[in-house]
Amino acid sequence: MNETQTPENDKKLSKMGMLSLAWELGYVIALPLLFFGYIGKWMDSKFSTKPWFALLGVVIAITSTTIWLTRKIREYIKK
Repeated sequence: MNETQTPENDKKLSKMGMLSLAWELGYVIALPLLFFGYIGKWMDSKFSTKPWFALLGVVIAITSTTIWLTRKIREYIKK
């Protein structure tokens, strides 16, 4: 352990760490939702299955975001 680090500081996120996490969280939520939603909408128009593929895309996006969040939270809890 460095001289400048204390056990209390190890468990707390720094301001930059919190900002980085918030920025990453925004991308992790928005990008899959846009990507899978767009692909689902395109598939709906191609196969005339409106709204099923778009809904499936949203569900996939939510699932992938939840998995990412769970892993990230576990990572921060272990620190």
